[in-house]
Amino acid sequence: MDKIEIVIVTGMSGAGKTTAMAAFENMAYCCIDNYPIALLGAFSEFLKDNTNYQRIAMAVSLADAPKAIRFLNNVDWLNVSVIFLDCDDNIILKRYKETRRTHPILISNKAATLVEAIGYERKLARPISKEANMVIDTTNLKGNKFQQLLENQFNHQSIDPFRISFVSFGYKHGIPKDADLLFDVRFLPNPFYIEELRNLTGNDKEVYDYVIDKPETQVFIQKMTDLLDYLLEEYDKEGKTHVVIGIGCTGGQHRSVSLTNYFADHYSQKYHVHRLHRDAVH
Repeated sequence: MDKIEIVIVTGMSGAGKTTAMAAFENMAYCCIDNYPIALLGAFSEFLKDNTNYQRIAMAVSLADAPKAIRFLNNVDWLNVSVIFLDCDDNIILKRYKETRRTHPILISNKAATLVEAIGYERKLARPISKEANMVIDTTNLKGNKFQQLLENQFNHQSIDPFRISFVSFGYKHGIPKDADLLFDVRFLPNPFYIEELRNLTGNDKEVYDYVIDKPETQVFIQKMTDLLDYLLEEYDKEGKTHVVIGIGCTGGQHRSVSLTNYFADHYSQKYHVHRLHRDAVH
């Protein structure tokens, strides 16, 4: 029988598990939130003989995650992936203040303040994040960017063994914390200073051509391609399943977007590639 796909979604409270589960529901996954881990044995046996549930997303707390990951990984008929959601502690604090929700660690009386609750979870998170197949930092993911990232990765029937995400960003908005590799392209000529290009982005042909056709860019592309050709093959051989490559300029509108599009197109001929323009206005 084909293995049933189970995606375990865990991570810091306030980092986006609810949003993630909504995205999986939109992708026709059977979604389960806070399922009692004591019943995982009966649940896995049920799945073994039931063909109606081929793709399942399961939100699990940090406290329950180690047991759930260990148990489900040992079930022969399940293909388990683990997503760890992270977020800056100050942003988590702000989200809880804005939504007026109560942190689950406070509800369980394991902390007296929201700051203590976040710190308590942070200690639980460290070992679990190392077991994850995919780590997503939601600190700077706004609007539908988070959902788009999940759809790019999981909206298909099977998970490819090796995937690359090219992410454009602006340094003035902060670097993507989940990036494995970062490239700074602020040394390239900036279309921002060309009046007719200022309000466009690297998704527009005029800006893309301006950036890519510059001699400095052509030299950079050749050197970065040589480096990535080597690194990506080594990552793939080593068994890494997902590499996030951040390309940053000042505002994340022109140079980084253009080069992200270039490299995403180039490497999509060989790998399963996703692209995300984190800070681009359109």
